[in-house]
Amino acid sequence: MNDGGTNMDDKKSYLKKMANKLVELDGKINSLKQKGNETASSVKAEYQKTAEDLKARKKTAEGKLAELRNASEESWGELKKGTDRAIGELSESFNKALSKFKKKQPR
Repeated sequence: MNDGGTNMDDKKSYLKKMANKLVELDGKINSLKQKGNETASSVKAEYQKTAEDLKARKKTAEGKLAELRNASEESWGELKKGTDRAIGELSESFNKALSKFKKKQPR
């Protein structure tokens, strides 16, 4: 029975999609960190700091996703917005970092 709320299949699908997005972003962050290990020492520290900042944002997003998994029907909507925001900010931060480091790489 669906009384206008989000049904269980939608929730499961959303949770899986967001978990997969976090796994994908984690791989990208690790790749960025590895790339930093292979760069000149002048840029290496910046890569490492950026990767650690991104890992912290990922941890926040994981926390939001965990809250959402245990959310009641009443709190689902608000917690979903927070999860969307956290994962969106993580993704945006990664893209900005990637863009910044691409500009610093010699061609």
